[in-house]
Amino acid sequence: MAFLPAEKGHMNTWLIAIGFILWLAMVVFLCYYRVWLLYYVVATVGSVYWFILIVGNTLGFELSLAHSVAWAVHGLSNLIGIPTRIFESAPGVLLVLVVSQDVGWTILQIGVESSGLLEISVLASLLLFYPSWSLYHRGKVIAIGTLAVWSANVFRVLLIAVILNRMGKGSLVLAHTYFGKAIFFLLIVGIFWYLITKSTILDLRRRPGRLVT
Repeated sequence: MAFLPAEKGHMNTWLIAIGFILWLAMVVFLCYYRVWLLYYVVATVGSVYWFILIVGNTLGFELSLAHSVAWAVHGLSNLIGIPTRIFESAPGVLLVLVVSQDVGWTILQIGVESSGLLEISVLASLLLFYPSWSLYHRGKVIAIGTLAVWSANVFRVLLIAVILNRMGKGSLVLAHTYFGKAIFFLLIVGIFWYLITKSTILDLRRRPGRLVT
């Protein structure tokens, strides 16, 4: 039996809704019976998936995030004397950042994979279900972390633009695949360590012998 496109979309919506309800029910069950380790793993992993699927793709947050990164890099590039242009409606391209050089122009596509949504989703999920912190504190740290990850991503793309402008098109692989990703990875590790690991260590020092019940 073949399904029409509208029927497929309707069925997919129901499958997503059922999957979300089952995940939420499991999280509530594990929390109620205080199976904390499994609760934290299931809650955070599921939260990342649903955040990317629902907030990122369905609500279009990922596209807006990619746009904001490109516009921020565009503004900062021009501030430091590197001419850039943005074409929002380029055919087949989500959003394009073009870097000026002596020999022409290089196109950098600020797409969904460069938006930073995955890193933001992971950080927000780890903090959202973090034990012993109040909801207000978790919300505040999530906001700070989201801004920090976004800024790190802007810095990464800006760095790629600077390298391309100074060293030419031949440096694209070096700038994007190696240098840019390495810098972004180190920045993300630093953000996660400062907001989660360091905070946890400080909490344990302030409350020795106290366990989450």
